Amino acid sequence: MNIGFTLIFNSLLLGVGLAMDAFSVSLANGLNEPCMRRRKMCGVAGIFGIFQGLMPLLGWICVHTVVQYFQSFEKMIPWIALILLCFIGGNMLKEGLAGGEEDCCEKPGVGLKALLVQGWQLLSMHCL
Repeated sequence: MNIGFTLIFNSLLLGVGLAMDAFSVSLANGLNEPCMRRRKMCGVAGIFGIFQGLMPLLGWICVHTVVQYFQSFEKMIPWIALILLCFIGGNMLKEGLAGGEEDCCEKPGVGLKALLVQGWQLLSMHCL
């Protein structure tokens, strides 16, 4: 494997993109729970850090092991991704336009289960 400028540049861009995703989700969690304790903040950072580390590793494993199984679908992969993204975007629009009544009471904090789901969603977005 030739380690050149292109590999280093692409790796840096991948790192910046993954960091932006984790930052935006962490920011949303912080806005949802403004009085979060320091221990929970470190837990959020740790969970997202683990998932951010898993993304390139799982991508490498998929490219080197699973690619042979998807060669028959190679021409359809962009269309499958388009359909999935349109479905997700359509659901987001539908929920946004339906509008719900906001609760005035205090919102519960983000728990471990929600953090794991958020980390998994970040992972699945980058695997698409």
